[in-house]
Amino acid sequence: MAALLVLLLALGCGRGDKEKREKEAFRIPDSLLSPIDDYQLTVDDYHVVRGGVMANAQIELHYPASEIARFIAVRNFGYAKAAYEKVAKEIGRPAAGKLVIIGATGPEFDEYRVLTRKEWWYYGVVVGDTIIFQPLDIMMRRGIAEVGITQKIAQAALNRRSGGRIPLWLRESIASRVAGENDIITMQMEEFRRAGHSLVRSPEAVEIALAEASDREETRIAFYCSLRMLENLLGTHSMDNVLSFLDRLREGKTLDQSSQEAFGIGYNALIDKIRVDTR
Repeated sequence: MAALLVLLLALGCGRGDKEKREKEAFRIPDSLLSPIDDYQLTVDDYHVVRGGVMANAQIELHYPASEIARFIAVRNFGYAKAAYEKVAKEIGRPAAGKLVIIGATGPEFDEYRVLTRKEWWYYGVVVGDTIIFQPLDIMMRRGIAEVGITQKIAQAALNRRSGGRIPLWLRESIASRVAGENDIITMQMEEFRRAGHSLVRSPEAVEIALAEASDREETRIAFYCSLRMLENLLGTHSMDNVLSFLDRLREGKTLDQSSQEAFGIGYNALIDKIRVDTR
């Protein structure tokens, strides 16, 4: 009897040790959560079914429930906070009030498709002061979370600064430049170049492709052409000129008037100077 009792106690202790080891193996290290101390959060709620909300005075992040939800929220809120500060300095505030960021649920992108009508390769959509992203954990695994969040926050700021009137090619290219996405887009072009596709598009074709954003190849090439157009523009003018152009658009002036005042040349003439399909 004594021997049996000892055996049962040993088995019980072993099971407890195993459960403890499993919990410790799953536990997210404190070092990965420690940045939260700098976020100055006013809201930090989580529900195992509904997911969570993390917010400070500038940003409100909504994220779905998952086994690693806390890690995902902390990491991506950090990206958003850093992006907000960078964008506010270089372009202006992304939102009049609080910028709302929503991370969609589901590994199959079903919710993201319903909310945005976009596919997996288009990682986020700006709607006013709200940005809807594909599942944030997937963006992290793809290595595009930091750049993607910064790019979309920059788009929100550009929309706000221009009163929503910025040409799409200029919005995409400036946002990508601020986010440091240039090299990523350039590398992606190798895929299309190897397939024998031309990487040159007219400004008109670029605007159409960006507005529709329904074809991966055409949209990506439009991103690339937009960046090249911006490079050409910044070869003769400064970002201060570009931001002045946006300010005049916000005031209600036409593209031509805004371009004339900011760049000293009409808009159509400016586009002819920087277009990539005649170079």
